[in-house]
Amino acid sequence: MNSTDVYDPLSHQSHEDPYPAYTRLRDEFPLYFIEAHGVWALSRYQDVRDALRDWETFSSAQGVEIGDYVQFFGEGSIQELDPPRHDVLRKVLAPRFQSRRIREYGPLIRETADRLIDGFDGRSRIDLGQEFTQRLPILTILQLLGIPQDDHDWAASAGLEMLRRPAGEAGPSAAAAAIREELVDYSIDQVRRRRVDGMTDDVFSDMAMGVEGGHMLESEIQGLTLLLIAAGMETTSSLMGNIAHVVATGAVDVSALLDDAGEFRAPAIEEFLRFDAPGQWLARVTTRPVTMHGQELPVGSRVLVLFASANRDPREFARADELVLDRDGARNLAFGEGVHFCLGMPLARMEARIGMGRLLSRRPSFALDGEPVRYPSHVIRGFESIPVLVS
Repeated sequence: MNSTDVYDPLSHQSHEDPYPAYTRLRDEFPLYFIEAHGVWALSRYQDVRDALRDWETFSSAQGVEIGDYVQFFGEGSIQELDPPRHDVLRKVLAPRFQSRRIREYGPLIRETADRLIDGFDGRSRIDLGQEFTQRLPILTILQLLGIPQDDHDWAASAGLEMLRRPAGEAGPSAAAAAIREELVDYSIDQVRRRRVDGMTDDVFSDMAMGVEGGHMLESEIQGLTLLLIAAGMETTSSLMGNIAHVVATGAVDVSALLDDAGEFRAPAIEEFLRFDAPGQWLARVTTRPVTMHGQELPVGSRVLVLFASANRDPREFARADELVLDRDGARNLAFGEGVHFCLGMPLARMEARIGMGRLLSRRPSFALDGEPVRYPSHVIRGFESIPVLVS
C-alpha cells in the first residue's frame, strides 16, 4: 500500500532536493504509484538497471517524459525510439561521437574554455553558471552541429528557452513551443543547404548524408537536432555546474580534484555523476504485464526510472550519500544503460574534464557570492546561475 505524498517529480520539493524522497522510495516503496500523474516509479539500482536493459518490455517508443512533454522533440528523437529504427538513426551520428573521434575536439574545447576564462580578467565577481559552466557546453554543441558563428547567440538563447521546465508544470509554455518550431525550421534549412552547397565537417552534414543515403527522413531531422541541443546544453552544463557549486561552497578542496599535471581526475567526474546525476529520471512504457515487488504493472503503464535514486542506492554503493572522489565501485547509471546508453557520454566526460580542469587550474579560489539558482527543470538537476567572488 502506497502513501500518497512520498514523491512527485514535478513538485518544488523534488526540484530543490529529491534525495530524501528517493531514500524513502527505495526503503519503503520500491515500486511506487504517483497518483497525481498516473505513473509509477522505480528507485532501486537493480530494478532501474534491469528496466533500462529490457527495452522490449520497458519501451521508449511512447515517450520518455510525462504530461505534455511526451515526445516534445518530435519525430527522429532516438531517445524516444526502440530498435530497429532507433539503431538505424543512431548509426547516422555514432561515428562522430565515438571516443576516438571526440578526442579531436579536445583542442577546441580547451581553446573555448580558456577564452571564456580570459574574460574573467580584472573581475572579482563572476557568474560561473551563466559565463562558464553553461556557456562552454552550449558553444561546443553548437559548433559540433555546424551552426554558424553569427547564429550562436540566437541558437543558445532559443535552446535554453525551449528547454525550460518549471516545477509544477507538466507541459511547455507557448513561448517554448513557438521556439521549438523556429529551431526545427532552422535545422532542416541547414541540412538542406549542405545537400545543395556541399558537405562540411559537422553533424548537420552527417544528417544530410543520412537523408541522401536513405537512412533517415527529412522529417526526422527535428528530433535528432533538438535531442542533441538538449543533451549538449543541459547534461554537461549540469555536471560542470554541480562541480563548481561544491567547490564554491568549500565542500571540496580543489587539490582533491586535480592531479599533479593540473588535469581533472577521471574518477572524480564519475563520482559527481553518481552523486548528483544531471538527468534525474526518464520514463518507459510497459509492453506486457510485469510483476515487481508484489504488484502487477499492466500493459501500457508509464514507469519513471529514477537514475539519480539508483545511483544513491546503498545496496549497490557503500557510503552512497557521500561524495567519495576516489570511489571504485559499480558503474553509475547517470548516462543510462542498454540500447539507449547516452551517445554523447564521451563528449560530456571530456568537456567536464577539460573545462573544469582549466577553470580550477587558472582560477582555483572562488566562493559563493549570492544565492545560486537551479535550472527550471523537473528532469535536469543543475545550476543556471552560480555567483562567486574570485580571490
